Amino acid sequence: MRQSYFSLARVLCVASAALAASACGGDEGAHSDQAPDIERSDTGALLEDAVDSTSSGMGSPGDEGSPGGSAGAACQLPDGPRSFDELKGPPGSLAADCVPTWTEEQLSSGFAAIRDSRLLAMPEQPEFLRRLPWLAADNGCEERAEAAIYFFQQWGYPTPYFARVKAKPRKQLVFQTVNEPSGSVTWSGHVAPVVRVGGQLMILDAAIDPSRPLPIAEWLSQFSVVDDIDVALCRDHALGEGCFDAVPLEPPPPNLNPYGSMYNRLLTEWRVQEILGRDPYRVLGECPPWGPCAEPEPTPDPGLPPTIRRFASDQFDSFVWYPLYIIGDNFVEGWTTVRITGNGIDELAPIDACNIRRILITQEYPPGDYQVTVANGELESQASLRIQ
Repeated sequence: MRQSYFSLARVLCVASAALAASACGGDEGAHSDQAPDIERSDTGALLEDAVDSTSSGMGSPGDEGSPGGSAGAACQLPDGPRSFDELKGPPGSLAADCVPTWTEEQLSSGFAAIRDSRLLAMPEQPEFLRRLPWLAADNGCEERAEAAIYFFQQWGYPTPYFARVKAKPRKQLVFQTVNEPSGSVTWSGHVAPVVRVGGQLMILDAAIDPSRPLPIAEWLSQFSVVDDIDVALCRDHALGEGCFDAVPLEPPPPNLNPYGSMYNRLLTEWRVQEILGRDPYRVLGECPPWGPCAEPEPTPDPGLPPTIRRFASDQFDSFVWYPLYIIGDNFVEGWTTVRITGNGIDELAPIDACNIRRILITQEYPPGDYQVTVANGELESQASLRIQ
């Protein structure tokens, strides 16, 4: 057992509300801050190479809709730079003639490749290749969209555009998802790659639906109301004021430098899986939620002691904010207990939610030093917690 020392502070509701209204990826989000304690799991499983992205039906640079090619006879590109505000409008007024065209086969193979390919390596885990952070829906849509378009171009697909959505003043985008501890996320904007298939705009966004690409109207309906949003189809920019530049921009590779944009999103995704009570090595490795897994999910053993690895929260990671999550292993719902002792308190804490790897406690405790004991019957694990 390893002892962990963290601080727990209380968050004002107004601060939480301000964070919740951010664009997806527009700030560091609820689960960001310093790097979590990422270490090899007990299984020590190494991850295999990324999925082979080469598939039949890919476009070539001369295909209709590819960079430098013709996306359609009616396509009229802007004659200079254009901003989002210059091109925005309601979903029904989108000028889609210049959006690159894909075949049905390209759409199917491209979506599977961008969803499943494990191409990203973090300095702490060079052998543990990661997918784009589809399981961190709260923030990071710009990084996912830009990385997806970069890889599509590298693989030889006609380069998609960005479908960008912004909420109108005093409106917001709300997405219900099992990949967020609260069950939903709130954004001021969202973005994902878009292509034309058979005359229809199709969105490739595994954070919204990992099962398939979505027609744009269905995609928008997952998180918005038509009258509350503006939409633009942008060639060059996933975020900011710009939409089209004078000449096409080359998609940049994902920024995996320590604390670069994609690096931070991958850290956030790892934390979210822990807070949800998932094994990050499992769901970010060979067993994502959308696919079959050769190894069954383990079950807790009430005849063995639980373990405590660290404390976390659903707001920040370097400080333990309210509510309190105990991250560890072998927690048994209805059997495992948590005793908090110190500062004049000695009680069994009320457990609001429990699964094999995570216990949630929403009870607030005053500042002080505490001993946290997690037990399966007489079998105990302990760790120190400082609340200040």
